[in-house]
Amino acid sequence: MTNKPNPSSTILYSSEDDMPSHAVRFIMAEKNIEREVVILDANKKMPEEVLDKSPSQSLPTLYDRGTVLYDLSVIMEYLDERFPFPPLLPVDPIEKSEKRQLVFRFTRAAGSWFEQVKIMETGSKKAAAAAKKSLKNSLIEISPLFESKPFFKSDDMTIVDACLAPLLWRLKKLGIDLGKPGKAASDYGNRLFAKESFKQSLTDCEKEFN
Repeated sequence: MTNKPNPSSTILYSSEDDMPSHAVRFIMAEKNIEREVVILDANKKMPEEVLDKSPSQSLPTLYDRGTVLYDLSVIMEYLDERFPFPPLLPVDPIEKSEKRQLVFRFTRAAGSWFEQVKIMETGSKKAAAAAKKSLKNSLIEISPLFESKPFFKSDDMTIVDACLAPLLWRLKKLGIDLGKPGKAASDYGNRLFAKESFKQSLTDCEKEFN
């Protein structure tokens, strides 16, 4: 039997351990959104009620007010507009565009950090080693940007931080130690990890990563 979600519900269909799902859970916790989080195994056939709503058959998928969204950036921006406090995107169009571009660069662009993590988890041994080296070097290279402000190039948390926190949380699991050269990046990550909303965003599986 197909489960029909309540039209007034806000439901997140989430993977147990992937970074996009984690980023959305972090945002929902930060905004204290009344929600139902349904953890699914992306390696198994997804339930019919999810397939009916997400043509991409991907996670995360958000169901809200009868609307179905399944792209990370779209979900994040929708939640920020639908639940405006605290705001996670600047009002200024130039600053807002910069944050959007950073999210694209970190999560979806060719060679993005999210892509490199995926290669480390599922690629060949050679490809994984190259991705690991590239990700570590990139984080160390931009490490000074993590110490200029409390959040990434911002005085307040944005959707960029919501994407970076899940990635940094996984570094230990991935065998990446930024050491002294990357101390600013590590300190930045620890500031995010200390947030109650981040702690709430963790699945039981993810709690074991760090």
